[in-house]
Amino acid sequence: MSDSIAVNMGAGGAGLSVSDERVLQAAVHWQVRLESGAATDKDRLAFERWCAADARHQAAWRRVAGLLDSPLSVVRELGNRAPEQIHAAQHALLHTRRRNLLRGALAVAGVGSATALIADRLAPLGQVTADLRTGTGERRHFALSDGSDVELNARSAADVRFDDAARVLRLRAGALIATVARDVARPFSVQTTHGEARALGTRFLTQLRDTHTQVVVLEHQVEIATRSGQRITLQAGEGATFTTESINRMGGAVQSAAAWSGGMLAVDDAPLSEVIEDVRAYHRGFIRVSLAAAPLRVFGVFPLGDTEQILQALAHSLPLNVQRVGGWVISIDVRQA
Repeated sequence: MSDSIAVNMGAGGAGLSVSDERVLQAAVHWQVRLESGAATDKDRLAFERWCAADARHQAAWRRVAGLLDSPLSVVRELGNRAPEQIHAAQHALLHTRRRNLLRGALAVAGVGSATALIADRLAPLGQVTADLRTGTGERRHFALSDGSDVELNARSAADVRFDDAARVLRLRAGALIATVARDVARPFSVQTTHGEARALGTRFLTQLRDTHTQVVVLEHQVEIATRSGQRITLQAGEGATFTTESINRMGGAVQSAAAWSGGMLAVDDAPLSEVIEDVRAYHRGFIRVSLAAAPLRVFGVFPLGDTEQILQALAHSLPLNVQRVGGWVISIDVRQA
């Protein structure tokens, strides 16, 4: 099998015993191996024996594999279409050197700005005034005054605006999962720059990205309203993305978008640029993705506790060069033939 991947449930993750963590780690290990496109018949036979050896193994595999909708068949098909993606190179030249990056920052804005640039990777400096916020690699639950619970993903921020007429969370960055307490007199909504998601039930996810907002209903119903007035109601198990002008329903295993709550990153046919955006929330450094590499499609389930291992897994399943220089900069580019 490939190099093992450590599972770290992180702050707010479920509490597991050491033995349970090892079983889950092994399940992730098998998932990466089987979906790499390089698994042999011997590997698959060994995997079947591992599953049959212990009921805990089967349960861990269902947890990991169940985050995606038929992930093995999808990735296997991808491997058949592009077998050259199986063996990716491990080294490449950086397009941006750490020394030049820091030298440029110093030349333009002085030592203070360079220090702030690095400090922002530890905790988003632009969100220090938010009512609710998390730093890099941190997930956290917040109990609200109405009895609702909000879990913030890493590098996320939100403001709380409760009054006698309404309960509003203003999502400024990142993602949250709201478990809403019942209050008939005061509706509960999460607002972003693109519009709002209004709870008609108890639990839903909202994620703010650069170009759109994503909503996934985990329980009951949510109504989405864009700033232009477009509306749609989603049921449990449904999701949608929306901009200020339009709403688009999501397909596939949409509930996997909430996998970060359990310390996992579940990806079902997403561009590499979006995946790295999620990885950056857990990585205390700079990750650069080239324009050529950004649109590559990614499938898989990865543990968020070790971003270095995520990047290694991506390098093994896609035609990528991943190179680190110093302690702060990682560059990702397409492998040259």
